[in-house]
Amino acid sequence: MKKLGVIVLFCLCASFSVTAQEGFAVKAGINNVSAKVDLGAFGGNVTNGELGFYVGGGYNFELDDTWAIEPSALLSIVSDLTSLYIPVMAKYEVAESFTIQAGPQINYLLEDVPDGAFGLDLAIGGGYQIDDNWFVEARYGFEISRGGDFGDSVDYNTLTIGAGYRFN
Repeated sequence: MKKLGVIVLFCLCASFSVTAQEGFAVKAGINNVSAKVDLGAFGGNVTNGELGFYVGGGYNFELDDTWAIEPSALLSIVSDLTSLYIPVMAKYEVAESFTIQAGPQINYLLEDVPDGAFGLDLAIGGGYQIDDNWFVEARYGFEISRGGDFGDSVDYNTLTIGAGYRFN
């Protein structure tokens, strides 16, 4: 029930933002979440990846002709793992319409886990502006911290590839 409430709140906030802000973008795509478990004294690591999808929105703040900041909120559904990602990407235009991106990304597991729902990633990637409205982007998030008892033994890394439409 708690998960449903968060999803409804997320959708409501996104729909209000569409009509209220210039530069808002809606985006969707596929993602791959890989979980790496450190077996500690048993030796070695176990890695498993799952393919899913994400939907969400963001707002692009242009700082000048080459720099921009874009915070986003993305709802990710991968198998039985539902998460909310909040990347805040600094974007630098290296060529016409092509940007490289980097920044922190908060990830919050919406599943009922006893501990360790909150994580922090470092995300890097790139994007291409197809025309005034449509764009594509890809990013990889490396987990750098996860709270809770299993925070040191489990890493969640995320690859996202998607497209979006920016309202100008």
